[in-house]
Amino acid sequence: MRYCPGCKINVEGSHTRCPICQNRLQGDPSEDAYPSMNALKAQSFLYKLQMFIAISAMAVALGCEFLLDVRTSFHWSLLVAVWVIGGEIWLSGIIRGHRNPGRVITLNAFWAAILVMFTFLMIRDIRPIYFWYVMPAIAIATEIMLFAYMMVDKSRNGMAYLLGCSFLCIVMGVLCMLITHERSILWVICLMIGIVGFIGAVVFKGRRVPDELERRFHL
Repeated sequence: MRYCPGCKINVEGSHTRCPICQNRLQGDPSEDAYPSMNALKAQSFLYKLQMFIAISAMAVALGCEFLLDVRTSFHWSLLVAVWVIGGEIWLSGIIRGHRNPGRVITLNAFWAAILVMFTFLMIRDIRPIYFWYVMPAIAIATEIMLFAYMMVDKSRNGMAYLLGCSFLCIVMGVLCMLITHERSILWVICLMIGIVGFIGAVVFKGRRVPDELERRFHL
């Protein structure tokens, strides 16, 4: 541990000068008492850099369309702006470091569905593709990832997200067939995946399923 002859105090860490009087310290350094801020500073700089690039791209797109009159059949600059905002929200969540992977998977699927839906609404002529293919594909991928996480989860935080996703897959699959009177292969797979996910939770986790339903959903 280093020693300050001016302040007559011991100073932990690898400092070369006293943090109070700035005199040169004597003795051998010890382990730092506080974690280094270099990693956090680098992370903050990278986040600010990508934010600068993203917002600049959004501003250029808006300027090109509305000031230079570079237009198409739809407002492509608004589409760029929505994707930039959605990307910033997603990235900020990643940087904050959510410790619940089930929540991260669910939120990412939600934002992906919103952004892709807005994209199709802007383009206007391929919305059936979104309803018949994109929505069930996102639901299927989310259910599979949540089931995989539930199998290795020891904190019991993933079960609620899996059960909620299974319920949505089953309900959306049934409603799709009842309302449209058609049997889309992806919606049928979505329905089956929801049922299989729930059965898997019951088989592999047993008593935890009714406990989770009671604790989370008050059933």
